[in-house]
Amino acid sequence: MDDLSITFIGVGNAFAAGGTCWNGFLVNRTILFETPPQVLMSVQLAGVNPNDIETVVISHHHGDHFYGLPMLMLWWKWMGRVKPVRIVGPPGTERITRDMARETFPWLFELTYEMEWIEASPGHVIDLPGMRIDPIEMVHDDTLNICLGFASEIGGHRLGYTGDTVYCPGVEQLARWSEILVSECASVSGNPVHMDLTTDIPKVRALLPEGAHLILTHMDPAVAASGPIPGITIAEDQKTYSF
Repeated sequence: MDDLSITFIGVGNAFAAGGTCWNGFLVNRTILFETPPQVLMSVQLAGVNPNDIETVVISHHHGDHFYGLPMLMLWWKWMGRVKPVRIVGPPGTERITRDMARETFPWLFELTYEMEWIEASPGHVIDLPGMRIDPIEMVHDDTLNICLGFASEIGGHRLGYTGDTVYCPGVEQLARWSEILVSECASVSGNPVHMDLTTDIPKVRALLPEGAHLILTHMDPAVAASGPIPGITIAEDQKTYSF
């Protein structure tokens, strides 16, 4: 089994409350989950050249998870990217990105490198070099076409990521499966479209296999201010966790 590292380029919720960066994380410095608006700044602060990112995985199309993708493409266009890149996201990811580019950077899709767009949908496993992704439907915002979590096998590790969601069957499925689970936890209590620390996270923790790791992200600062919680890691901006 290979070592696995997770570097959080942000741990904040949609409001970047308390000055935290919007949620996203790098796995082994080459796989990027989510493209938050500050992605170029945060990836570079982590010591990663954006050209070294090989795969991007997007859970849903809310701006705090997605608006940074055209900025990544801006870097790739003008900073010498030549190697291929894969974008994994819900249906419509390429179309929406092209719409944004058309009105802001019209030449963004004049590519000098190969870009593969892979539509993710529940029940369709995606096999990539060094990575296997099983998209799982979550419950978050029914005005979007779909919101996804992911069960990913990377280097022999089972890494789950909830994306944004309430506590639902998809979360339960991920929790039972994951060796490492990155879970959203938007507030301490009482959020109608997200999980919270008081009611939901204890249920998630109880479903995890023995020895599994639970890491919280997409948080209001009050979650971190709750202090150490046995069996749970509260992620921090620009911190790396190794397994």
